[in-house]
Amino acid sequence: MSREPDIDGRTPRRFLEPPDGSNENDNDLDDLSIDDFDTSESSSGPSLITQIEGNLDLETQLLRYFDQGLSPEEAVGKLDLYTGNVPFWNLERKWYKLDEEDAARLFLYRALSSSKDYVIEDELKDGAAEHLGLNDTITENTIERISEKVEAQIGADVSHPLREIVEQLDDNEEIITLSEATADGRGEPDLVLISREMRKLAYQFIQLDRDESRITYPKWQLFKLMEIAGLCNIHPNDAEASLRFLPYFYYRDSPGFKALWNQIREYDIFELRKMYLAALERLIMVLDEYGYLPNRSDLAMDLTNLMWYGRHSTEKEKNGKRLDRDDIPHEDQPIGVEGVDQKAGSTFAFQIASVSLANVEIPVTLAAKSIQRRRSIEHQIDEMLTYAKHYVEPNIVCMDGGFYGRGMHECLEDHGLSFISRLRGRMPSIVDDLKEAGVLYDMDYNATGYDVRLGEVVPESEAKSWLITMPSKKRISRAETGTEDKGNWEVYYTNLDPEKFDGLEIGRRYRQRWAVETSYRLMKHDFTAKSASELRSQREFIANMAFIYNAMWMASNVKYAVENDRPVKDDQGRYRFTANQFMVAMLLDMEEIDIGEVRDLSVRSNIVREVFGDGYPFLLDGHPEFEN
Repeated sequence: MSREPDIDGRTPRRFLEPPDGSNENDNDLDDLSIDDFDTSESSSGPSLITQIEGNLDLETQLLRYFDQGLSPEEAVGKLDLYTGNVPFWNLERKWYKLDEEDAARLFLYRALSSSKDYVIEDELKDGAAEHLGLNDTITENTIERISEKVEAQIGADVSHPLREIVEQLDDNEEIITLSEATADGRGEPDLVLISREMRKLAYQFIQLDRDESRITYPKWQLFKLMEIAGLCNIHPNDAEASLRFLPYFYYRDSPGFKALWNQIREYDIFELRKMYLAALERLIMVLDEYGYLPNRSDLAMDLTNLMWYGRHSTEKEKNGKRLDRDDIPHEDQPIGVEGVDQKAGSTFAFQIASVSLANVEIPVTLAAKSIQRRRSIEHQIDEMLTYAKHYVEPNIVCMDGGFYGRGMHECLEDHGLSFISRLRGRMPSIVDDLKEAGVLYDMDYNATGYDVRLGEVVPESEAKSWLITMPSKKRISRAETGTEDKGNWEVYYTNLDPEKFDGLEIGRRYRQRWAVETSYRLMKHDFTAKSASELRSQREFIANMAFIYNAMWMASNVKYAVENDRPVKDDQGRYRFTANQFMVAMLLDMEEIDIGEVRDLSVRSNIVREVFGDGYPFLLDGHPEFEN
């Protein structure tokens, strides 16, 4: 009977039947050695792969295909399974989605591989299945189940020859070698490696200023406290107890928060602020390196409440019991802590002013600081704009409603910037008239000249700023009423002429900053530790570490996407790695990395050198902002 292998090496089915008079246990072929093949340079491999013909056993075929330079999957795919020493015809006919020949080739490929089954599944998806002639998707469970059944039926006839082939290939460097095995088939995930790099970039700017001869905990261990506190939304003082449940600290002492904070608290709040800005700058430069920091951008300036869970007063009730935190008078709370709505989750909060890129794919926060008192708000705006201008040329500044007022207008006018501010709380009396006219005449929007510095309406011919009101789609979608309800209309204050810029476009432009608000909600949930401290410097440290982790996460996604030629976000606007995945990857990475420390921030940080110079340019004598 002559052999007629298919072009792709698949064995014709008639050759899978046992030959007449054959002895299925006949395995007395001469032992084959790799030395039987010429592997010299002159015959190291033909330019074209030739089909092996003749009545050759399995080992001979494999070694000759390997000698031609074929990969394991290519070699196994070309095998003529009708051999004198391996009775594949003894296999069952049906193998889930496969036939007996498919099962045999899958078994052979697995036997030659050093990979785990789940890695083989990926290899099959990446092209190995095509070389093996497998048409259906094969999962790791199918690979394991089929291989075990083949092993049980004919394994004794093939396992020993395959092991000898593997040993010979490992000892010979002149022909193809099989892939090396790894500990788990994968190695460290990309996110772990990237987050490790981000920690090195950012933590180096947080100066601990400690005696190198008296260091108990390396810097990377100390910051595990903030990583687990941010991930779990717990107090940093409670982080030590939680760290003890990580396997790394089973037989090691875990650091306490005082070990970190006591090395930071000696700095004044201005020096600390430089550290945070320098750390953020280094992460923003990663975005710039990959093309995600525009030259010109809208900005979003926000006032964000972060919950405060402490108690300050030592006042007691008549029976000697200390007052509950919720019963402590507001005036007895630390400066910078204010009462907030009960539904926010705590009675008190401290405020953080921040400035971020808006209406861009990566709405990273450029700077943040705590607000000590609400007076002279223009001072906070000026500082935030100074930091932002270090990175981009501002286009339109979208202001949080908490900034609205005379100081806001004057500061933004001094900077020569266009702005849109939302109004909330108590509004000018003219707003009600604007809404009524808008409802009555079914208008898309209604506007009038208005100057908040004067507190009065300005004739249209003289107006340089306007109040604009329009229906809010978001409010209407949540309410039982429509545009006829004045409560469903939103109000903006802007120096953009609604006739030239279009009133609806002003509202749309402001609402596009939703990505920043989404980022802040995520930051509070996934990156922010709880604070109960009376010290403003510690509250600002906790807040800025959250912004730094947020920037680390964004930079990690950008780095991974660009280097792997993938979009940063999917069609649903989601990053490749979630914030929770990033924090878990960072926290559980116990690689003993040397982070180092930047001693002179002005040498390594452009923003510190160019904005601060020899001092703190925003310091005002006697200003309540600087009561620490």
